[in-house]
Amino acid sequence: MPKTERHLIQIRLSDSDRRRIKSLAAKQGLTLQEAVVEAFNAWAEKTRTHAQRAPRSPQAPSSPPPDWLKRALRLDWTKCSEVELVSDGENQMWLFRESDAPLNIVLRALAEGYSVTEVAETFELEPPQLANVIQFASAKSESNALNL
Repeated sequence: MPKTERHLIQIRLSDSDRRRIKSLAAKQGLTLQEAVVEAFNAWAEKTRTHAQRAPRSPQAPSSPPPDWLKRALRLDWTKCSEVELVSDGENQMWLFRESDAPLNIVLRALAEGYSVTEVAETFELEPPQLANVIQFASAKSESNALNL
């Protein structure tokens, strides 16, 4: 049997992320290390599957103006029912409700011109939920721009 090479990698995770991954791993009967390896394998498979499809490029003409993202990220997201603020005691992050999709990353992808369908598929979001967030961000960003 060939000797398996082992390499040490370091991943920075918040305490809450580490606990969540460890809990998910335990539910599957895996160690934290095994869960991380499984996650990398799943990610690699998803990447291969995505690469086999026809390559898609951002749709620059339909992307919002560059300052849209900056304004959207400064909104009072407590007024949007589709997102929630998650905290581990030290760090806070806005996520789409019932998902692990970070609001800032999703908005950035949209600002870069990726279609709503692509973004919803990539982040495993329900299209109506994503549409509601876009509508909230667009409406609030436009009203804020008029008040400048």
